[in-house]
Amino acid sequence: MKTLIVCASKYDSTLEIGKWLAERLGGDCLVDKAESMPDPADADLVILGSGIYNHHVLPSVQKYVNRFKDALKGKKTVVFGVAMDTTGVFVQGKVHGGWGYILPLIKSLPKPPIHAGLLGGEINPDKLDARDTEGLKRFYKMLYGQETPIPYKTRMDKKKVWAFAEKILERLERPF
Repeated sequence: MKTLIVCASKYDSTLEIGKWLAERLGGDCLVDKAESMPDPADADLVILGSGIYNHHVLPSVQKYVNRFKDALKGKKTVVFGVAMDTTGVFVQGKVHGGWGYILPLIKSLPKPPIHAGLLGGEINPDKLDARDTEGLKRFYKMLYGQETPIPYKTRMDKKKVWAFAEKILERLERPF
């Protein structure tokens, strides 16, 4: 089975998760950033993953879907988002975070994916660009009422990524 794992990643955590998925799925997997991925016409499965920034998937994965919408019509797809908040909340009649991050991408596909979900990401202050550093400094100041160093945090978990891959494999075995 030929699988494309299309990743939109600002700091490469989504790309690393894509490689973990490929490792568990086995077979012929191509993992790369969305901008470098080929037309999915020859793929059997297309996995679309994106880091979540400013409460949205990155534009490059949405551009990939829009560009190859016709080729994706006959494909089995999977969607995953990579975020620190994988659960989300329901406040004032709206979903914030969690699945709300990836639903627009899911809805833009020609047909529903066979599997979707959110996987834990990371905040690595050593990798952040100036804009993201300033944004997180403001966020932490708002939370704590004072300047606070940006801590390294990770929720990346290879076992959870492999469990996600197991769900993909289970759903590939089922007739649709």
